Amino acid sequence: MQKSQEELINELATVMERFLAQSGELELAYKALELQTEELKKMQEEVQQSRVLSALGEMAATVAHEIRNPLSGIGGYAGLLARSIPPEDPKRKYVDKIIGGISSLNKIVSNLLVYTRKTNLQKQETDLVAWADAILAHAEIEIEKEKKNVQIERNFPAEPLSAKIDSERLQQVMLNLLINGIQAIETEGKISVSISLNNGIAEITVADTGCGIEPEYLKNIFTPFFTTKEQGTGLGLAIAKKIVDLHDGEISVESTPGKGTAFCIKLQKEHRRLPE
Repeated sequence: MQKSQEELINELATVMERFLAQSGELELAYKALELQTEELKKMQEEVQQSRVLSALGEMAATVAHEIRNPLSGIGGYAGLLARSIPPEDPKRKYVDKIIGGISSLNKIVSNLLVYTRKTNLQKQETDLVAWADAILAHAEIEIEKEKKNVQIERNFPAEPLSAKIDSERLQQVMLNLLINGIQAIETEGKISVSISLNNGIAEITVADTGCGIEPEYLKNIFTPFFTTKEQGTGLGLAIAKKIVDLHDGEISVESTPGKGTAFCIKLQKEHRRLPE
């Protein structure tokens, strides 16, 4: 039986609908495949980068150990020489410069070893409020040494807030952020330290009213050996990120040139408020 023109048009419309539906599914599948390919490529690049960094880390650790031994000897002899030269002798200033240079090199070597060697955390339940308050006492001493008019503002919760952290390692991060903030302030300003609990995530923010960081530098701020300071090693913030990462946390930065910088640490493990 011959089909009518209307029936043929209806069948053709049905076939077209199916074709369009399948085309849409194919397009979605293609996009999903593209996304998976990009993710796979990114993972391969990260694995390759991880291998390169691991090899560089081993090499750096070896070099650091080799440097530390003769550096220690040079420092010892320089110290003996300094004791034999009176402070008023013009030659003394040269010896003092040698000792200062050795101290800077020792700091670089120590930071390099911290960054490259494997770090095992010793986590314990810690009251973040009391912990931060003790660290700020060290920061106040640093402010006195720098002879600056810097006020420290505490924005802490009224009740204790507990988190499972390696207090010594995370203290290193906090001191680094605080000292950076102090150095960023020319003569007077403010450093605000805030602690809060948001949706089960403990947040620690260190904000200063210093010179700020140029936008083009922000993306490299946690990269090893990247620094904008004349006397900087470029390892302080890289070590800070490593320690925060080991806590399964995140560290981020926001900055406005001429107005200041704020670092935020988010600890994503389980946290709870301590009983009063």
